[in-house]
Amino acid sequence: MRSGVLCTASDSEADAIWPALDATHVFDSYDDLQRFRADGAWKVQVTERGEAVVLERWRSHLDVLAMLGVWCSRRRVPELVQQVRRIASARGYGRLLSPMVDTALAASYERAGLAVHTRIVTLRRDRRGWNSGEPTMAEGMHLRRARKDDLPGLVQLDSECFDDFWRYDGERLARYLAKDRMVVAESSHEVIGYTLATTVRGTGTIGRLAVSPSARLRGVGETLLIDALGYLFRAGAEAVSLCTQEGNLASRALYRKVGLMELDSRLVLLSGPTG
Repeated sequence: MRSGVLCTASDSEADAIWPALDATHVFDSYDDLQRFRADGAWKVQVTERGEAVVLERWRSHLDVLAMLGVWCSRRRVPELVQQVRRIASARGYGRLLSPMVDTALAASYERAGLAVHTRIVTLRRDRRGWNSGEPTMAEGMHLRRARKDDLPGLVQLDSECFDDFWRYDGERLARYLAKDRMVVAESSHEVIGYTLATTVRGTGTIGRLAVSPSARLRGVGETLLIDALGYLFRAGAEAVSLCTQEGNLASRALYRKVGLMELDSRLVLLSGPTG
């Protein structure tokens, strides 16, 4: 390996960068990292300088390679991104996606030829003062844990709620169902919404809220959110956060309604062609 050149991490090199990956919660555990590498060792790239990049296909239906994380000095970001672009192109990907980064770091990725794709708002609520009790159910609706036989309906629901860039496929939803808390809202035996929630080391995350367009403005989203927040706080989370697109004004208003406060800083995703 030449200094500064990305190469697939060996077992010992992966172990060496694990503290950095762990600190930024890219993986929930060391075992998750090992399973990730077993699925494709090339997805963890390192240099002799101790720099690292973690890569994953963004969505199975898109030819986009996402950088889940980049660990290097700011001045080295453009060079590593250019190297990743070549890796992505060699593996048949048409586009490259940055990690979610603070706007202050966007210029480093722009110097590598990427452009802002989406601006992201982060919202947060502390456990202190939470006293919602059980969520109030809309008439004819109930909540339950998702099951494997819900997956076809959840794939359809996700495609109705999100565009191609953001929607999940069945494989990814099955993965989340296996490791996270997935709750569905059901009415007349039809799934009309769902949430994903997880807690890691005292921090809770709501990773998804989806409500069928035909079931909106009935309190379904608010009920699902209150249920997810209550679960996360009962599970020991001191705070809960989530992210949404800056332009998603309806969702932002709903999140504020249940006590999630928007942080002042903004995050961005940047994208560009690999060719």
